[in-house]
Amino acid sequence: MFQTHWHVWLQSFFDAAWMLPLMRFVSTLGYEWAYVLLIVVCSFGVRLRAGLGVMLAVLLMSMATHAIKQGAALPRPSDVDILVLDKGRPGHALVADGAAGSFWSLPTDEAIAALRAQPDPDYGFISGHVGVATAAMTALVLCFGIRSRGWRLALLIGWPLLMALSRMYLGRHFLSDVLGGWLVGMALGWFAWQCLPTPAHHNRTRYLLLATLGVGVTAAALTGGLAPADSAGRYLGLLLVFGFLHWRGWPVDPHTPWQRIGRVLVVVGLYLVISPVLEAVATVLALPDTAVVEVVFNAIGNAAIFIGGIALAGYWPLTSPRTPRPAPSPPGPSTAA
Repeated sequence: MFQTHWHVWLQSFFDAAWMLPLMRFVSTLGYEWAYVLLIVVCSFGVRLRAGLGVMLAVLLMSMATHAIKQGAALPRPSDVDILVLDKGRPGHALVADGAAGSFWSLPTDEAIAALRAQPDPDYGFISGHVGVATAAMTALVLCFGIRSRGWRLALLIGWPLLMALSRMYLGRHFLSDVLGGWLVGMALGWFAWQCLPTPAHHNRTRYLLLATLGVGVTAAALTGGLAPADSAGRYLGLLLVFGFLHWRGWPVDPHTPWQRIGRVLVVVGLYLVISPVLEAVATVLALPDTAVVEVVFNAIGNAAIFIGGIALAGYWPLTSPRTPRPAPSPPGPSTAA
C-alpha cells in the first residue's frame, strides 16, 4: 500500500488540462476554512446540536491525525519516487526510488530516514484530508439522522473517495494513508455522535468522558506535542460551550430562512470582531508564542464566538416563535356534595 505505481498511473492516465485544477479544488475543500463554514452553517442555520457534533468529530480527527503522523513518521509518495508529481509539479523526492517493493511493505529504510532527518519533516500517514472529511460526514449523517440511502452513500463513501482520489492524484498520499484516514474518520465520527450531549437528558457519563479527553489532549499539547495546540484549545472551548448549554439550556433552532441567515451572519460577525481583538490583546501584552498561550487563546476565542452566537439567537428577530400555550378550558359544571 506504500507503492507509487498507483500515482504514476493516475497522473499519466488522467492528464487532461482540467483534471489538475479539479483535483486541487477538491483538496482545497478539505482545509480548515471549509469545515469552519460547514460547522457554522449547520449549527446556527439548521440544528445546533448536529453542528456541534460535526465540530467535535472534526476536532477529534484533527488531533488524532497529528498524533498518528508524529508516531508513524512516514514519507509521502512525492518524497520517495522521482516520477511522482507533487501537485502537478516535478517532485522533490528525497530518494529517487524509495517506494515499497510489495503491497504490504513500507517504504525503504533509506527513504524513511531521509525524511526524518529533515529539519521540519512533513509526514504523510495518515491522510488528514480524508480523515477529517470522513469524520465530518459520518457525524453529519448520524447527528442529522439522514435516512436516505443515496445521501448516506454520497456522504460516507462518495465524498471521502473523491477526496482520496484528489490526494493520490496530487502525489500527497499513499493508498495506505487514505484508507487509514477513512477508517479512523469513520470511528471518530461515530464516537463523536455517541459522546454528544443531548438536551433534557442525563449526560453525566458523556460530560465525564469529554472532560477526561480534554485533560488528555491538553496534556498532549503542552508536553509532548502529540496534539496540536490550536485544536486542543478549540476542543476546550467546545467543552465550555457544552457547559454553557447545560447551565442555560439549549436554544430553539431557527424556523424561517431569515432566522437561519441572520444567525449565521451574527456568528460570522462575532468571529470578525473577536479574532482580531484576541490578537491585539496578545500583541499588547507581548505574550510569548508558546503552546500554553495558543491553547488558552483558542479556547477563549472558540467559546466566545459560539456562546455569543447562542446567546444572541435568543433575541428577536433571531429567536424562533414560541409555541402558543393552549387556552385554559372553561370550568365544568359544579356537582352537588
